[in-house]
Amino acid sequence: MLSRLIAVSVLGVILAGCASSSSEAKPEWTAAPDVDITTNSSFWWVDELSAAPNTILDNQISKALRGQLTGKGYAEQPETPDILISYETLELEVVKKANPMRIGFGMGSWGGNSGGSVGSSVDVSGDDEVSYQHQIVIRVTDVETDQEIWIGTSTTFDQTPDDATINGAVAGVMAGFPARL
Repeated sequence: MLSRLIAVSVLGVILAGCASSSSEAKPEWTAAPDVDITTNSSFWWVDELSAAPNTILDNQISKALRGQLTGKGYAEQPETPDILISYETLELEVVKKANPMRIGFGMGSWGGNSGGSVGSSVDVSGDDEVSYQHQIVIRVTDVETDQEIWIGTSTTFDQTPDDATINGAVAGVMAGFPARL
């Protein structure tokens, strides 16, 4: 009986250690109902973005967005664009909880007219691990109606991404943006 209890306890500890959950966000997008985005042919950046990008990350994102939009048949046109493009980056705190594992031992006796036990446990889980991830939110606004007609969010990526990571994140979001071709 004791060996069966030990086996079940060990199995529970192993399964708890193997359990994990994915905190990575997947690319998502939504278009305004009853709007045919493909009737638009040109884009430009929202005023704050039309100036030179401020950071390396801004430069990477705008370059990747420009490539995706022109690849889908939209022309970059500052004078009379049909749609305005904006984006923002979000910083997300990701907390990886330490396993709630405790090791315990106990002794006891039961029998006769009396009983008693002594028990103790020790926390061996460690501290929670905190990291920071970024996520890109891309918005498309119709110039004529001044209404948002499309929004997309990227997967998450590390704080110091390279060009390939940004290109992949932007391409993932823009997969949901309709091509004119």
